[in-house]
Amino acid sequence: MVRLALYMALGLTLNLLETYLIPLGLVIPLPGARIGLANLVTVVVLCTESPGFLWAVTLGRIFLASLLTGTFLALPFALSLGGGVAALLAMGGVRRLAPGLFSPVGLSILGAAAHNCGQLLVLHLLLPGTGIFAFLPWLLLLAIPSGWLNGFLAVKIIKRLPGVYDPYAGT
Repeated sequence: MVRLALYMALGLTLNLLETYLIPLGLVIPLPGARIGLANLVTVVVLCTESPGFLWAVTLGRIFLASLLTGTFLALPFALSLGGGVAALLAMGGVRRLAPGLFSPVGLSILGAAAHNCGQLLVLHLLLPGTGIFAFLPWLLLLAIPSGWLNGFLAVKIIKRLPGVYDPYAGT
């Protein structure tokens, strides 16, 4: 239970820091562009804990972040939840169905891309129209460096966790 709270707190802190202190939108003129630093915690938990633990950490972080930022049940919450669920399904599914196929870096890139797709799907369901999908190529392009960064940092963290061994964290 303590590890759950610590992972949630770390993910929440990274989410809030990125929301308020790293305005990536000023550098990249793309609505919603983010590095997704909280997903660093998601990748570490994906590679070191059980699937149920992963879902608890990720969904807990999404709900707590929305409460602290005042977006609970608003559009940003729906987008975050849709993206988070899509990322968990993609990363968890690949990890379970094809273990060893992707390193944490590959899983992180996959998760970033799935997160973007999930967000656009939710946005499309709430605001029907195909114009929103014009953002998809740009968001997927951004998913590569942001996913790589989070995956690279996750590998560094996993290697330093006591008592944790992930044979796929060697990259």
